Amino acid sequence: MEFILSCLGCVLIGIILSAPMGPVGMLCVQQTLNRGRSAGLMTGLGAAISDWFYCWVAALSMTLIIGFIERHTAAFAIVGGLLLAVFSALMMRSRPMANSGDTANGRAGSVVSGFALAFSNPLIIFLIMPLLVYFGVPQPYYRWWHYALCLLAVLAGAMLWWGLVTWVVDRWRRSMTLSTLHRVNVVMGVVMLALSAYSIWRGARLLLASC
Repeated sequence: MEFILSCLGCVLIGIILSAPMGPVGMLCVQQTLNRGRSAGLMTGLGAAISDWFYCWVAALSMTLIIGFIERHTAAFAIVGGLLLAVFSALMMRSRPMANSGDTANGRAGSVVSGFALAFSNPLIIFLIMPLLVYFGVPQPYYRWWHYALCLLAVLAGAMLWWGLVTWVVDRWRRSMTLSTLHRVNVVMGVVMLALSAYSIWRGARLLLASC
């Protein structure tokens, strides 16, 4: 029973990690608006896989990797900001399509873009660790399959969230014209560009402070 409750808690962790409407959320919304629900879901899947990886790092207490992240916070912030700037520019230049554009290459590209953007923020591991502890995931009797099932529950929770978001956005999309969708792209791109500038500024500050 305790293990089942931990798995249900991990579903909530997946939702908690995905719910904030940050750069990944905006990219997911933009992909759904431009190319349909499938593209948005694939973007969410990429982000969920990144969160799933960091959950493994936290659950297995890989202190070496955590220490590496702490020592290179500035570099991660700068690289993440640059990635965000690239996505912002692409978002503002992209033209919405009347159809979903659902191809194998398109789906793969959506997964990669979602993963890259989420993976560039490894500090999320310091949110994951207390959440895992709160829901009782690290237990002395746990074997590898306990961790595997718990962390699959995290992935399931994240995909439940992205499924809901893309469903809502896709319904909204059907009532919008292509020109309106393009204006939404530009606005979201500007917001993401501002987030990118803040991330690069923060990384540069940390870098200078460490010198």
